[in-house]
Amino acid sequence: MNNAAAMPDDGGWERWRALATDAYARFHVKLLACRPLFPQLASFDSADRANATRGTFAWWWGSDGEVRETINTINAWAVRLHEWGAWNLVIDSYESDDDKWEVLYHFVEPLAFYCMLQPSSLADRITVAAETLVHQANRFIFPDQRDHLDQDDLPPGKTLRRLDRRKQLDRLGRHWAEFCAFRKALNAMDGKDYQKTTRNFRNLSAHSFAPRLMVGQVVRAIRSIVPKTEMVQQPCGGYLPVENPTQKCVQYAAQALPPLDLNATRAANLAEYQKALTAMRTFSSLIEELCDCMDAVPNKGAP
Repeated sequence: MNNAAAMPDDGGWERWRALATDAYARFHVKLLACRPLFPQLASFDSADRANATRGTFAWWWGSDGEVRETINTINAWAVRLHEWGAWNLVIDSYESDDDKWEVLYHFVEPLAFYCMLQPSSLADRITVAAETLVHQANRFIFPDQRDHLDQDDLPPGKTLRRLDRRKQLDRLGRHWAEFCAFRKALNAMDGKDYQKTTRNFRNLSAHSFAPRLMVGQVVRAIRSIVPKTEMVQQPCGGYLPVENPTQKCVQYAAQALPPLDLNATRAANLAEYQKALTAMRTFSSLIEELCDCMDAVPNKGAP
């Protein structure tokens, strides 16, 4: 297989069109058959609840939008995950490797790539939304709460690292009973087990070379600086390699990164989606608590 799929020449268009038509027909059959396995969707009740509570001006203007867009992202992920599962079945139904590779390149890889990026990006999106809502609720409930966040002290264009943003979120959320369960669910997303199973696909795809899907190796020479090794004669007359404590040298490691299995990778991604649903449910409970407290404050609220 070539490293990148080539566009068919004039003689190949007819075959490609026939394959695409057949693949789509198989896809819709598989999609219908696995409909009972469709992942559960996130409810929009929390967005409606946030919208019904006025709070500060920033809450009134933006809370509903941030929560609703977060839920839109979760539900879009569910749709793509379901389609990915059906396309995996389509690939399995072909005997020809050439047909499998064509279907993979044109129909599966875009879906898989989108889904693989969601655990990390959605965890950050939920964190940002929670930070906004909790901060605005704190300002509304507690008169001495300053309208100041850690990112205000950064140079223009800089943002908080994930760890620093979550430390700030812990500080903001300490007043709220539902925060602990939410924080635990958020922390479970995009964990080390998922990164290990996918061989750090998200970070490598953004910053380096990620493993391919189903077929194809990524061959690299990994360069590093290591202690220089010298052969030192032993009292018995033999030699052993010994690391020099002061001198360094360049080392190259030959790497051939194997592809990820489509079904195992999707299963790991589906497990991450379930974690995202749990995080959203606990976030919804936190939103209920925030709204209840703000609604109980008399004669306050954005016009």
